[in-house]
Amino acid sequence: MTFLCRISLVLALSLTWMTAAGCGYVYQRPATETPPTAPIASSTPKIDLLPFGNPSGATPDPANKENYLIVRGSVVTSYNDSRGTANWVAWRTRPGDLGDSISRPMFEPDPALPKGFRRIGYYDYSGSGYDRGHLLPSADRFGSREQNAETFYLTNIVPQAGDLNQFAWNELESYARGLVRNGSELYTISGVYGEQQRIKGKLIAPTNCWKVIVVYPRGQIIDTITNITRVIAVDMPNIDGIENDHWQKYRTTVRAIEENAGIDLFRTLPRELQDRIETRADGN
Repeated sequence: MTFLCRISLVLALSLTWMTAAGCGYVYQRPATETPPTAPIASSTPKIDLLPFGNPSGATPDPANKENYLIVRGSVVTSYNDSRGTANWVAWRTRPGDLGDSISRPMFEPDPALPKGFRRIGYYDYSGSGYDRGHLLPSADRFGSREQNAETFYLTNIVPQAGDLNQFAWNELESYARGLVRNGSELYTISGVYGEQQRIKGKLIAPTNCWKVIVVYPRGQIIDTITNITRVIAVDMPNIDGIENDHWQKYRTTVRAIEENAGIDLFRTLPRELQDRIETRADGN
């Protein structure tokens, strides 16, 4: 075959290949190239309702009975099966979460608890001398009947002395909702620590109930916290005889709560910023 014939044949074959390929560039991976892999899901995914990290490293592993993670659409819970209550509960409160009072649901065992966990029931509190105290308040979820019913799951309830539940604790809940009505949004995390009494062998009344509230202007991105962001931290004794105390009496620092409860509330923030917001009390 002459040289010109060979050139003509090559051009003809090239035109045929380009026509079949749609005249586009077709890439063939060399045999030695490693194909791309799908992204690997993190074992500890970021949870929108925990913008500053998971305070206790709770996981959804049923074997982790003392720090079991329950994630719902509007609330996240670290549940402790040995206490029969949550370690902590985290949620946001925005104007749409509030509303007019709705009929009170029944207290119910939480259907999200795995098999093998003890089911705390309504009557486990009966005769104990303690109120069934909410961590996430019912009134913070009047905007949705479904979410309001979830606040009556007993994973959101702790044994509270009547004088705490009905006075200073309730007063702070009402104050926080007032902030929302006046133009703020809130990120709140609330929990318990200590053992005051074991009720019926399976339910622990805590020595203390605590709450940390981060206050934002409406519409601000939740994790854009600064050293001037208002943070309310309270640590209240779970006792009677405090019916005349206002919630402000129990203001403390985030750092003090972390040390007492064994948690890390703002773990994703730079250490310098943590030191600033965690070591000052609201009002100082």
